[in-house]
Amino acid sequence: MPFKTDEQLLDEMKGLPDMKMREGKKQAILSTIRSADAHARNSSAPVPSGRRFSGLGKGLAVCSVLAATIWMGATLVSNHQPSALPDVSASPTPGSTSASPGPDAGKGTAVNPVPVSPQSDQLLPLIRTEAEKGKGVFAPYTVENTVFDQVEKDWGKPDHTMQANGLTYSSYAKRGVAFGYNKGMQLVDIRTTDPRLQQIRLSDVEKAWGKPNRVSEFGNQTLYTYDVTSKYQVKFSFQGGKSAGDTDLVLVQYNVYYPQGNKNLMLYGSNIAILQDLRELAKNGQTIGSEYRVEQDVFDEIEKQIGKPDVVSYVNGLTYNTYRDRGLVFAFNKGMQVVDIRSYDYRLQAITQAEVLQALGKPSSTATVAGQTIYTYQVTPDYELKIIFSQTAGAAENLYIDHVNIFYPRGTINNMAG
Repeated sequence: MPFKTDEQLLDEMKGLPDMKMREGKKQAILSTIRSADAHARNSSAPVPSGRRFSGLGKGLAVCSVLAATIWMGATLVSNHQPSALPDVSASPTPGSTSASPGPDAGKGTAVNPVPVSPQSDQLLPLIRTEAEKGKGVFAPYTVENTVFDQVEKDWGKPDHTMQANGLTYSSYAKRGVAFGYNKGMQLVDIRTTDPRLQQIRLSDVEKAWGKPNRVSEFGNQTLYTYDVTSKYQVKFSFQGGKSAGDTDLVLVQYNVYYPQGNKNLMLYGSNIAILQDLRELAKNGQTIGSEYRVEQDVFDEIEKQIGKPDVVSYVNGLTYNTYRDRGLVFAFNKGMQVVDIRSYDYRLQAITQAEVLQALGKPSSTATVAGQTIYTYQVTPDYELKIIFSQTAGAAENLYIDHVNIFYPRGTINNMAG
């Protein structure tokens, strides 16, 4: 079979993967092939007619093409040209918009990418920077400036919806994000439980952000609240209680929160109005954020309506069941009668001790327990309203409510015991 010309070989090389090499490089490869083949033909060994190149020529040709391919790869990298390899997307870095609407937008089925184990010193500054704009790191939306209709349009129907803290919360479990919005559909709270947060410890946050504006413990978690701007807050939830002496608690959730958006001015014109309503509810055995009543309700029925609690504990013959997302704790006696309801409603946590004294006057009694100040108001002969502040000292204008209790003391008496 006659040998092909250089032009024919060059034309055949066009069928190889797109190498993007210069014409001079192709000619150099051909010269190498030709030289090797000519050497083989001039040797004493006969050349079979069915071969296009000698064995040596073929070997050198393969090596030459391989060398050209390697050279091509280096050239592509140096020039940032796209290759023909399959697109393998790297896991996003913290703060990327990986949670933003993708191919599954509108179906509610998109899954968070595999965590890339970012360092806390990279993620914490990003959380603050984004929070100052009212934005969470793992969702491309902002509090105050986004309505939930837009989220639902992008991400589809939520997996679960409930009422808490005066807001409606809609959760997207596979994305690890929940949105709290007011009656105008305005986003007020963005909660994130992305597993990448678990790289961060309480000590990391204190080192990077300093001491928080407020500290609370609820449902076997420690809550740090930072006022990142005059409008927005970041709430860090760490697993475990700091009061137990552990400073290496793991971050499991953080919120970007817009307090002003959680003020229903048509219902409550001020914090004073909230406190006055709280007192009236307490007279009926209720508290803000709960439709249930002490003395009148049994926990069996409550559990049927709102599901299993997150934490169950036992103190002084009572069972305490905690619902973290709802900000509620129900305590009941052996007969399942509810005797204590605690509310950690965010609206209450924006109220100062000075405002409590202005609205409700001096309490019936005061106490300090475990670093907290407790005001007790006897609202009826049977019911007590307890207001717990997060500190024991400081100006009344700077002490904030941690939680409130509506308490039914008579229900704690075990009539079966002696």
